[in-house]
Amino acid sequence: MFSLSDAQIITDPVLRAQIEQHPRAQELLRAFLYPYAAPDHDFLFKAGACEPVGQGDIARLAHGRMPVLAVGSNRAPVQLSRKFSHQNLSDEILVTHGWMDHHDIVYSAHMTGYGAIPATLAPSPGTKVRVAVTWLTANQLSHMHVTESVPSHYSYQQLHGRDIGLDCGLIPDHVGVYQSVAGHVFDQSDIFAVSAIQAQGRRYKSFNQWDMIDHLARRAGYVMQSEFVLRMIDDQAFRTAVAARFPIK
Repeated sequence: MFSLSDAQIITDPVLRAQIEQHPRAQELLRAFLYPYAAPDHDFLFKAGACEPVGQGDIARLAHGRMPVLAVGSNRAPVQLSRKFSHQNLSDEILVTHGWMDHHDIVYSAHMTGYGAIPATLAPSPGTKVRVAVTWLTANQLSHMHVTESVPSHYSYQQLHGRDIGLDCGLIPDHVGVYQSVAGHVFDQSDIFAVSAIQAQGRRYKSFNQWDMIDHLARRAGYVMQSEFVLRMIDDQAFRTAVAARFPIK
């Protein structure tokens, strides 16, 4: 659940007021606040809460688990809680942080059923991007596949760990990653970085989520406001038609 005070992060005062006063504010916040607030330090997600972890505990907690990049919302406690807290499997997940060379976190060229434009990983020579790694059990990974709509929206791939330097010093040989099936190149060969994710030497124009939705709505011939996003949530045919108006490559 989000608090209405979370809307303060939205810099557009008109949009912020629309959300704060709307009876479906929770749904709007879920769309506009993606990829959601998250700690920028290593933590253990457990029973819906974040616990700090000491340097000496990380290797023990990671043992036997699969490292999986969380390039979008999967690094955020609110999303981990949504995905794991009500399942019949452990929700204890170690999340570590670091930097990844020659990549950036950008917007995927598709829309979610909850109204957000999600993230994916893209090559970007010379860029260093802040990343999170979730350490999952086999059962957690299987459930994560379901929540990521594998294989319809994302494909699960393995990357060599050589470009990743974790703050804790762990060196994974390989990491899993969910890559967008739709890709990350929009019409006019545009690629848009997710401004909520820290990066150095960024090559691509960056947008926050509400500006990204506004950009694509205008490109498709619509006015972006709260009712536009709610219609995208409620009407799959409309969501498909909007995506078709800005031809995605």
